[in-house]
Amino acid sequence: MSKLKKRLVILTICFMMPFISLSVVAAEQTATVSDELYEEMAALKYPKVSDVADVKMEDKINKIFQNYITASYNELKENEKEAAQHDFPAEYQTDYEVKYNQSPLLSILTSNYMFSGGAHGNTVVESFNFDISKEKRVFLTDILTKEEQIKAVRDYVWEYAIERPDIFYPDLEKDDIKLSNETAFYFTDDGITLVFQQYEIAPYVSGNQEIAIPKKVYEKVLK
Repeated sequence: MSKLKKRLVILTICFMMPFISLSVVAAEQTATVSDELYEEMAALKYPKVSDVADVKMEDKINKIFQNYITASYNELKENEKEAAQHDFPAEYQTDYEVKYNQSPLLSILTSNYMFSGGAHGNTVVESFNFDISKEKRVFLTDILTKEEQIKAVRDYVWEYAIERPDIFYPDLEKDDIKLSNETAFYFTDDGITLVFQQYEIAPYVSGNQEIAIPKKVYEKVLK
């Protein structure tokens, strides 16, 4: 092969590498997630998924988010009604964050901020976790299926919290840590991360606390 041909081959490979890399990254994702606005209202942003390998599951996920944002709209209107009656400025805002998007898993956290009078507003976080391979939405109780697992994770959270009394309630008891199908969480490479609501295990100033739970914490009790 002549030197000119070798150079052309090398240049072609170098040119193609970024596209090959992008294709690999795209293939590893569960879905493409884009912004949607409910009724063109800037205050009501929610996610829409596409490029999911399972079309039926894609439709199911989008219907779940449509139901979520419809409920949020109803809450916004109710808050406006209350604000008019009790003379406070109504504030409402939804947002979301993609926390994990590696095939076949997808985790999205939504946050609904509402001011309904008082000293400050409050933010409620909800998690939407999906396993495309199992064609289902995943709740915490689908992962922590045994009481021993729940106890192990509760102990881990409590120990984590009492070591940080400047962040969490210093008098936090284990029984204060509620783990149920309503507990927000998201997938990670090493396990899951729990997301607690404001005031749940820490004061308002600490916000929504996120605590990473390695798989070994809740899997070792099954061995």
